[in-house]
Amino acid sequence: MILGGAAPIDIQRELAAMRAELAEIRVAQREEWVDRERAKDMRAVVADVMADSATRASFATDGATTGYADGAFIRSGDGNWMFKVGVMTQVRFVYNNASNQPEVDNRWGMETHRVNLTLSGTVIDPTVQWLALASYNSQPDRFVEKAQEVLMQYAWISKDFGDGFSGTVGLQNVPWDIESTFYGSSKITAGEYSIFNYRFGTGKNTGITGKYQCDSWRVTGGTFSQLDVRSTSWNAATNLSYAFAMRTEWKIGAEWKELEMQSSPPSNIPGVLFGLGTIWSNGRAQNPASPPTPSSQGFTADVRAMMPGTTLIAQFALMKDPAGLPDLQWASGINMQGSTFITDDFQVFAEGSWMDAADVPWVAQVGANVYFAERKVKWTNRIIVPFGSGEINGIRAVAGGFGLANYGNNVSLVSQLQLLF
Repeated sequence: MILGGAAPIDIQRELAAMRAELAEIRVAQREEWVDRERAKDMRAVVADVMADSATRASFATDGATTGYADGAFIRSGDGNWMFKVGVMTQVRFVYNNASNQPEVDNRWGMETHRVNLTLSGTVIDPTVQWLALASYNSQPDRFVEKAQEVLMQYAWISKDFGDGFSGTVGLQNVPWDIESTFYGSSKITAGEYSIFNYRFGTGKNTGITGKYQCDSWRVTGGTFSQLDVRSTSWNAATNLSYAFAMRTEWKIGAEWKELEMQSSPPSNIPGVLFGLGTIWSNGRAQNPASPPTPSSQGFTADVRAMMPGTTLIAQFALMKDPAGLPDLQWASGINMQGSTFITDDFQVFAEGSWMDAADVPWVAQVGANVYFAERKVKWTNRIIVPFGSGEINGIRAVAGGFGLANYGNNVSLVSQLQLLF
């Protein structure tokens, strides 16, 4: 038997193949390790991003609330910090007829009468409140000397000390008559300050006031640099030796919250509000002897009766150097006004005001309001008539705000659209 030899094995070739296979295994292992490390790093990055996102979301939404309540607001989760913004616009058409004018007797046109931007809120805790209101006015009026400019009408901060006591510092209403408890003309029935307030009001000034309020009583008093005329800085020309004002109110029925509007809607609780106000100020030698530096003094008394849908107001004032007189002297005056809702959204009103020693003692107006969108939109139409041909303005301009010519046998039709948002 013949035995054949086994086929020869190519050892070099086998070694080369084994080396190649081992290299592939090493490359695969290395790539797998890199992938694992990359995956680990990516997971870490994602975890960090998610953690940061969660932190930011928690900071933004941890109990914080946003919404709308007479203005858009944002409030912190603990309720201590709040910021609110609101806007009021009044656009009106005025038709005026005045005889004995050097120019044409009939004048008419449209104007953006007022634009108010109101910022308000709380700081530190809900007992510390603040408010700033910037206003544009198309006409000089009782409270605005420079028209067609944006001016601050309010800028104050208030602290509630509890038990009905609070204090306010800054540019605020001078406590005196009924309208010194309202912020701006949007709260007033006619969409404009009353004839009485134009003539006898004490306006707004920078000062310090204290207030006490309980279920039936409210007393507000404070000291200011000036009354009637806005004090712009510390100086010897306009600031007085002293200027003090106080108003005391006593109510039966109704709620204080319901008294923030001048007229009572049909849903309000009946009530009566009695008010007494006093101002006392004294100039000094450096003050000029003529306007615009009066030394206002005097007393006012008023009563406001509120029935569901109907409001009746009677006012009396005895005042030295009121804004409605052309000269610095004592004057007295009365005011009667009323309003009633014929339907839930249609209201009629009338006002008659008398001021002795004025060139035109009697001024009256009558009109109607139509409300839309839960009273956020208000369309006012009114006719205002001075009974006489003398000068309408006094120490301060009042004619433009009324929509009247400065003098002459005057009558004006005013149609105004007011928007609150």
